[in-house]
Amino acid sequence: MSNIESNGSPMVGLSALKDLNISLIISDVDDTITSNGKLKPNALEAMYKASEKGYRIILLSGGSAGWCEVYLRQWPIFMVVAESGAVMIYKDENGQICYQQNPIITKENLDSRDKLLRMIGEERLSSDQYARLYDIAVDLSKVNEKELNDIKSMADVMGASYAQSSIHLNIWFGDYSKSKGLLAFMNLCGIDEETLKEESIYLGDALNDEEMFKLIPNSIGMKSVLDKKEEFKTLPKYISSYYGGEGFAEALDNLKKI
Repeated sequence: MSNIESNGSPMVGLSALKDLNISLIISDVDDTITSNGKLKPNALEAMYKASEKGYRIILLSGGSAGWCEVYLRQWPIFMVVAESGAVMIYKDENGQICYQQNPIITKENLDSRDKLLRMIGEERLSSDQYARLYDIAVDLSKVNEKELNDIKSMADVMGASYAQSSIHLNIWFGDYSKSKGLLAFMNLCGIDEETLKEESIYLGDALNDEEMFKLIPNSIGMKSVLDKKEEFKTLPKYISSYYGGEGFAEALDNLKKI
């Protein structure tokens, strides 16, 4: 493997996952579980096998609340934190779908989001913007570099936060992020930060996963991370041999039964 430094240690192969004592699998979705926008059989099968082994799967996504509710309904997962930490979607004891807004979000935050939405223009937005409750998703395929930088500048002036995935620039208002949102919602579930670090792995593919690579010691990057490794300040501890869902399946296949 590469000798790139990651969390103070060289990257190591996925076979070391067999020695971990973990109970939680936390994962990004786009280009981590999916491959070029599609969920392939090997990734879905890997989720089912991991669930059957006893792992709880938590998705941490910049995706819309609408899409993430579908994941909860269709995939063998425990819960989803959607829109870059804005909302937790889960099932209650009766199996009903429930939404929990991040308590840090205010009406002023949402008013600012609506104003920026109008400034950006509908033609630059992701096709799932209609299903978003709290953030803005700019479709990277619909903007050139200058337009993207202009949008980032508008967001900066208005005090917004943003993160770039492989497909979107996600923009939101409020002091939260994927990692902060996850920690807040895990606390509501009775799981503290130290337990989360000790009992979890995290899987991601892009720069907007960097804060999670830093938070979770046993982090796993898809092969796409190596393609842009010079842009990362913190790299994952492990790297898959494959892109997207194939890399996700490879990682989960290396986990032992609980």
